[in-house]
Amino acid sequence: MTVDELRAAWDRVGVYVAEAASGLLERSKRTLVGNGSYEGFVAEVLAQVPNASPPHAPGEYGFLVYAQTGAQVHTRLADIMPGDVVVLRGARLKGHKGLQSYNMSAGESAPCVGVVSEFDAKKVKLKALQANQRVGQATVESVSYRLEDLKSGTIKVRLFRNADFRC
Repeated sequence: MTVDELRAAWDRVGVYVAEAASGLLERSKRTLVGNGSYEGFVAEVLAQVPNASPPHAPGEYGFLVYAQTGAQVHTRLADIMPGDVVVLRGARLKGHKGLQSYNMSAGESAPCVGVVSEFDAKKVKLKALQANQRVGQATVESVSYRLEDLKSGTIKVRLFRNADFRC
């Protein structure tokens, strides 16, 4: 697919996925969204998008636009956009936030899946809306991932598609 075709697919579906995820973030302050799992949150988002196709396999949410294993980027076909689906598997991130160092793990026992809400190309950092696995807090949270800080594991970002879009 060309960059223009990817952009057109994002215009048809990605915009609506991002809006649905933002709406569920607000709703999560009052009630449980989906079944409380990462996959359940994304399934609830996609259920609110007209003509959205379900994933064709677990964790396979459309056309791959970005893939990274450790510090090595394997695929970068287009910019990461709000509404894209991010999947982290066995991801360990280590870096600095300001003067503080941090360590973060995601997707260790099961893939961590979320919807991209923002992407800063200059800092190579994305914010994703995903299910919150901590008890006693809102059921959806916004989490930042700096892609350059990935030390091991994989991060894949997929452009979601509608029913008439073929990968």
